[in-house]
Amino acid sequence: MNTRKLGILGLAFFLGMVFFPQISQANDLKVTNVRLGPRDTGAKTLSVFFDISWQNSWRNKINHDAAWIIVRLQDVNVASSEKKLCPLFASGLNPNGTAVGSNGNFEFYVPSDKVGAFFRRAANHFPEDVTTTSAMLTVNYDACGLTEASQVSATVIALEMVYTPQGAFFAGDHAASAAAFQRGGVDNAPWPVTSELAINVTATTANGYYYVSAGNAGETPSGAAFVVPAAFPKGFNGFYMMKYELTEGDWVEFVNSLVASARLRRDVTNASHKNSDAVMARNTVSCSGSPLVCTSERPSRAMTYLAWSDLAAFLDWAGLRPMTELEFEKAARGPFVPVNGEYAWGTTKITGALAVSGSLEDGTELVTTAGANVRYNNILLSGGDSANGPEYQQGPLRAGIFSTDSSDRESSGAGNYGTMDLSGNVKEWVVTIGNTAGLAYSVSHGDGYLTSAVGFEGNANVVTWPGFDPDVTHGVTMASGVGFRGGSWFDAGARLSISDRSEAASAASDAASTYGGRGVRSAENQ
Repeated sequence: MNTRKLGILGLAFFLGMVFFPQISQANDLKVTNVRLGPRDTGAKTLSVFFDISWQNSWRNKINHDAAWIIVRLQDVNVASSEKKLCPLFASGLNPNGTAVGSNGNFEFYVPSDKVGAFFRRAANHFPEDVTTTSAMLTVNYDACGLTEASQVSATVIALEMVYTPQGAFFAGDHAASAAAFQRGGVDNAPWPVTSELAINVTATTANGYYYVSAGNAGETPSGAAFVVPAAFPKGFNGFYMMKYELTEGDWVEFVNSLVASARLRRDVTNASHKNSDAVMARNTVSCSGSPLVCTSERPSRAMTYLAWSDLAAFLDWAGLRPMTELEFEKAARGPFVPVNGEYAWGTTKITGALAVSGSLEDGTELVTTAGANVRYNNILLSGGDSANGPEYQQGPLRAGIFSTDSSDRESSGAGNYGTMDLSGNVKEWVVTIGNTAGLAYSVSHGDGYLTSAVGFEGNANVVTWPGFDPDVTHGVTMASGVGFRGGSWFDAGARLSISDRSEAASAASDAASTYGGRGVRSAENQ
């Protein structure tokens, strides 16, 4: 059974001595037993050892899963200091400073920016629960502002990812969905995406690349001519995508790692978000104290009330990047010919969840509705937490809840490559091609650090991302260039189809109980 995917464990050290253990872990992907190894004062490096495990890891000729791992260090003697992402020592496949531990069937790949590492199977293998002990990553502690005299806590964070391979695909579904991509004004065939080269969108009536507008404010009108630049990620090149939607547990770990002023900006209980510490639409996050500390009663549940600037901040912090609406269609559909009106699981069969098991949703609960494969249509839930009142009956379920040991793609609600909940549960922020602000996006990954300008603390600071403020010190403050795909727990079925673009360029500037998301990272080596 697949449940949460965030694994984390923190430890503190002073001049190589280990103490103050703190543990929190997910139900599926787990990072445990973190300890500190050799420290090289000449190279300014520190080795961090840990154990890692998760369920149903696989690799085949087409794709694989992986854990994206980052290491953060915090100086515990500096009041309200942040947990700083420290770059790894070397990049490449199994580079110096890495060790896969007891399970030799795995490998590390460290991208060229050294922000984090992918831990993945080294050879093809059927899905299997996996564990390795004494895996090692070596970080450059000098690069994140620490010294040999610093008393530091070390945190290892892991997110489960799925690889979407390089290759051509179709975007659109013969106009069965609203504003779907079409080959022409009178030609409903979908767009073929065959490379990452620029796409010339024209006003042609047939056999071209034609834009259909949903009529959102500021959206490019139907039939307009423009260019999708070569730098805009179109989904042809390979990329990793978070297997699950961002969860409440992910969000809490993120917020609590920030400096005090940044935590206030990312507080989803404030007036700009859900405006309450109480449960609202099944969101259980509460935040209090000074500095602010956030908690979640249901860490496996999909996170909601995320404005675009909130999700962008998380992705920057985690070393990921936003996904585009074309990447969304690739991950959901794969290389296959579109089925008119299909959902992320590749068919038009849809059954909503009406009930969950047990009387407490502790991360092991299951949907008990026969044949259910999605959460949608504002259905009132029974079972689980629902007995606590109306605010527990309408909202999202835990991420990946439909995936069980016996489920197939349709019954688990999975995209073609194994990503979960791309249709329903929460609508997901994407970068749109529907306006010039979205088209300006190009591949740049987060570096783990956020803005620090007074009054704008805690924003993403990647210049090429949508919504970047004209004052570069402010970071991502706007929602221009983004929209939603996939529909939510509240939406009717039509909004959940892969190619529905009703809100692809909606640029909502607020936060709501249906807003969530996930991130991606471009692949360098497979």
